Amino acid sequence: MAIYHLSVSNVSRASGSKATATLSYISGRRVHDERRGETYDYGRKERVLRVGTLLPEGAPAEYADPAVLFNAVELHETGRTARPAKKIVVALPREFTPRQRVQALEEYIRENLNADGYAATYAIHDDGRGNNPHAHILVANRQIDPATGGWARLKQRMEYVLDERGERVPLIDPETGRQKTDKRGRRQWKRTSVSLNPLDRKAKLKALRESWANTCNARLDETARIDHRSLEDQGSDLEPTIHEGYAARAIERAGGVSERCQTNREIRRSNSLLTAVRAELGRIFDRLGELFAAKIGRLRRRQARPEPAEPNWRYFEGDARRQLEADKADHTAAIRGKLMDARADVGNREEWWRSHGTEEHEAAKQIIDVARAASREARDANIFKRGRLLRNAEQVAGEQSERLRGAVPWLEDADIPADWDQANRFRMRTTKAIYDHDMQPRTRLVAELERRLEQAERAESERPSPEQVKALALRMAEQRAQAENPTQDTKRPAPSGDEPLDLSEPEDWGEASPFESRQDPRTKADLLNEIRQRTDRLTGQREAEQRQIDPWSAQPPQRRGHGR
Repeated sequence: MAIYHLSVSNVSRASGSKATATLSYISGRRVHDERRGETYDYGRKERVLRVGTLLPEGAPAEYADPAVLFNAVELHETGRTARPAKKIVVALPREFTPRQRVQALEEYIRENLNADGYAATYAIHDDGRGNNPHAHILVANRQIDPATGGWARLKQRMEYVLDERGERVPLIDPETGRQKTDKRGRRQWKRTSVSLNPLDRKAKLKALRESWANTCNARLDETARIDHRSLEDQGSDLEPTIHEGYAARAIERAGGVSERCQTNREIRRSNSLLTAVRAELGRIFDRLGELFAAKIGRLRRRQARPEPAEPNWRYFEGDARRQLEADKADHTAAIRGKLMDARADVGNREEWWRSHGTEEHEAAKQIIDVARAASREARDANIFKRGRLLRNAEQVAGEQSERLRGAVPWLEDADIPADWDQANRFRMRTTKAIYDHDMQPRTRLVAELERRLEQAERAESERPSPEQVKALALRMAEQRAQAENPTQDTKRPAPSGDEPLDLSEPEDWGEASPFESRQDPRTKADLLNEIRQRTDRLTGQREAEQRQIDPWSAQPPQRRGHGR
C-alpha cells in the first residue's frame, strides 16, 4: 500500500553539514570538496538505483555534473552559518514501476524547483532488498539567474519590525530603558532579516508537499491514492504513527524488538480495529436500511391486495423434516470423507518426507553443505592457515547465501553463518522451515475440515426448527399445487422486484436441497430412491479417483551424487 512521506531539511555549515558530503552520501560516489580540500565517500552503492541532475533555464552546461554544481554553490556561499543546499526526502509508492519512479521525480523537480530557478540532483534508494523505495533530492539553495547563468545575488534583506498598529518598534537600551541612538543622534528601530528565498517560505513548503501527492496520485489507482494532509487536517481521529528511523529497523532485522517499531505496530493494530468496527457498523446500518425498506414494501403490497390463502403444508410436514435431517446427514458424511482423505494426504506426505524429501530441501542441503565444508576446513586448520581459511569461509558463506535465496526465495533467514557449529544449527533450522512450509497447506486443510465437521455434527444433533420445516413444506405444497394446476401461476401478479428477503429459508449446508429443482413433490419411495442415487454417485466418484495416478506412488526424483 502506498504511503505519503516528504521531509525538507537544511544543509547548514552551522551544524557541520556540507553539500558535497551530502551529495556523496545520496549518490554513492566519491566527491572532492574544492573549498575544504577534502574527499568524501560516504555512500552505500548497493542502495543507490539511479542518480540524475536537472537544471533550470540558463544554467551552465557543466552544472550537469552534480560534483561541479555543488562545489560551485559551496564556493559561492562564504558565511560560517551559510546554508548552501536543502535536502528533500520523499517516499516512492511501491506500486510504481522503475520507469514511473523516474518520471514522477523528474516531473516534480521540473515543475516545483527548476521552474523557480533551482538546480537539483536526485538519487533513488531502497534497502538493498527491494523494500523501502525512496528518493533524496539535493537542491542548491540559491537560484540561478537565467540572464547571466550565475547565482542570484540576494537571498535575504533587513526590514523594520512593526507592531499591531503597523508602526516601527523602537530598539530599547536595557541599561537606560530609553530608545537607542546612533553616533549622529538618530533613533534606532528593531529590524529583522527576511528571507527572499522561496524555499524558506512556509507557503512554498506546503505547495511542495501538496504537489508531490498530486504527482503520485496521477499515476496511482483510485484505491491506492495518498494524501499530503495530516490525519488532523483530514478530520480523522485515527492515531498517527511515529517515525521509526534506520536504527530501529536495523534492530528489527537483527531479530530484536525496537520500541519505536513496537509502538507503531500497536498504533496500526488499534487503527485497523477502529476501521474494521466502523466498516462493520456501516454494513449493519445498510442491512437495517434494506430490511426496513423491504418491510415497508411488504406492508404496502398487503394493503393494496388481499393476502392469498396459505396452501395446506401440514400434509408435507413429515417429509420436509426427514428431508432436512437427511440433508444434514449427507453434509456431515461428505465433510467426514474429505477429512479422512486430508489426513491420509498428511500421512502420505510425511512418509514421503522421511524417504525422499523435496527438490527445494535437496537443493538447500547441497548449498549449505558447501558452506559447511569451508567452515569445517577453517575450524580444523592450524594456526598459520586459520586466518586465510576463515576469510575464505566467510566469502563462501556469502556466495552460497545468494544461491540459497535463489533456490528457496520464500525463506526468511537465508544468511548462512561462516562458523561450523552455527552452520550446523542453520542447516537444521532450514530443514524444519522447508518441512513446515511444505506441510502447512495440508495441515491447515485438516484443521479447517475438523472445524467444519464439528459444526456439522453439532447442527446434525439439533432438530430442524419449525420455521425451516414449514418453509420447506410450503414449497413442497406449492410445487404439488403447480403440478396439479399449471395455469395457476398465470393468475398471480407479476413480481415488482422489491420483494423482501425470505429469512425463513433453511440454512445452507453446502448443497442445495433436492426439492429446489423438483417439478413434482416426492413420496417416501422417491426419497429412498434419491438416497440410493446419491450413494451410487459418491461410490462412482471415489472409484474414479482411485483409478487416477496416485502422486505418492510416482517414481521419486533421482538424487545427484554417488549411489550405493
